[in-house]
Amino acid sequence: MRKRQKDKWKAKRWYTVLAPKMFGDVTAANTVADDPAKLIGRRVEMTLGDLTGKMIKNSNLKLQMEINEVDHSTAHTKFVGHTVDGGYLRSLARKGISKVDSNINVVTKDGATICVKSSCFTLKKASAAQVKQIRRVVEEIIKDRADSLELSKYVQEIILGKLSSDIYKVAKKIYPLRRVEITKTKWLGSTTPVPGIEAAE
Repeated sequence: MRKRQKDKWKAKRWYTVLAPKMFGDVTAANTVADDPAKLIGRRVEMTLGDLTGKMIKNSNLKLQMEINEVDHSTAHTKFVGHTVDGGYLRSLARKGISKVDSNINVVTKDGATICVKSSCFTLKKASAAQVKQIRRVVEEIIKDRADSLELSKYVQEIILGKLSSDIYKVAKKIYPLRRVEITKTKWLGSTTPVPGIEAAE
């Protein structure tokens, strides 16, 4: 029995998993498999610190990637989305404030459809009318930015915080805000082939 387990392990091979081209093909992980076909569809996560190679304090963002191609000992991935840590978001949702959520599907300039979720946290309690106005502004900015950018640039603006920052600058004029976060994205498909993303089936 021990010999069989040892032989099975010997049959496995190490593979270097690369992040999508939009993130510079950096190494996302190393994994083993006895058959490269078994790697297809496997999910890999990276933090923002892993991606940039820098020490980033309180990095609550995780990127989700999925292996879609294996070339010799290298596994390539496509971007499938990101999430922000739920514990961190709960820490922002304090009593006596308003949390303004939005959830919309947008299409980037190069035809990728993405579900984008966001949350704005106010300093104090906002009125129903102010909450409605903030949500409308947030959704307009998220959609307009997607219309003007290709997927790779759009995702970069999200994970590096530029989109959140731009929303904050506009929405705070409606009511003082403490924080804006793009809390989750999910790739839903593409009408045309996109680098780092498969064409929609």
